[in-house]
Amino acid sequence: MAHLSQKLAEMHRKLAENTQEEQALIRALDAALNHVDEKLLAEIREVTAHHEARRTMIMTELQQLAGRLCAIPLTASEPLTAIEADVHPKPLNGHTNGYANGTTHAPGNWRIAAQNIQDDLDFYSDPPQASSH
Repeated sequence: MAHLSQKLAEMHRKLAENTQEEQALIRALDAALNHVDEKLLAEIREVTAHHEARRTMIMTELQQLAGRLCAIPLTASEPLTAIEADVHPKPLNGHTNGYANGTTHAPGNWRIAAQNIQDDLDFYSDPPQASSH
């Protein structure tokens, strides 16, 4: 019987050692997984920051392009009368689509420019009227 109790005590000691080793492995695995999670989170934040910077740069470029084309849309706070003035300009100098700067088109407004093409063609293709002096 003494021999059996020695064997049981040794098995109990080995089981306790194995348990401690496995707990140490589990703690190491937990630490490694936490490290990988933190590294992944940092990389995601870096990608997000790069994306936002790129998006801001693209938006700025688009706004600059729109500004160069004179086509920045009106904000909601601006009155619609400005839009109406561009769509239906007042005649100037007898020309249907004349503007104060002497041109017959609204810079940056392709709709009015398209309407003015026919007016300009008609203006230049009509034979000159004989003047009676």
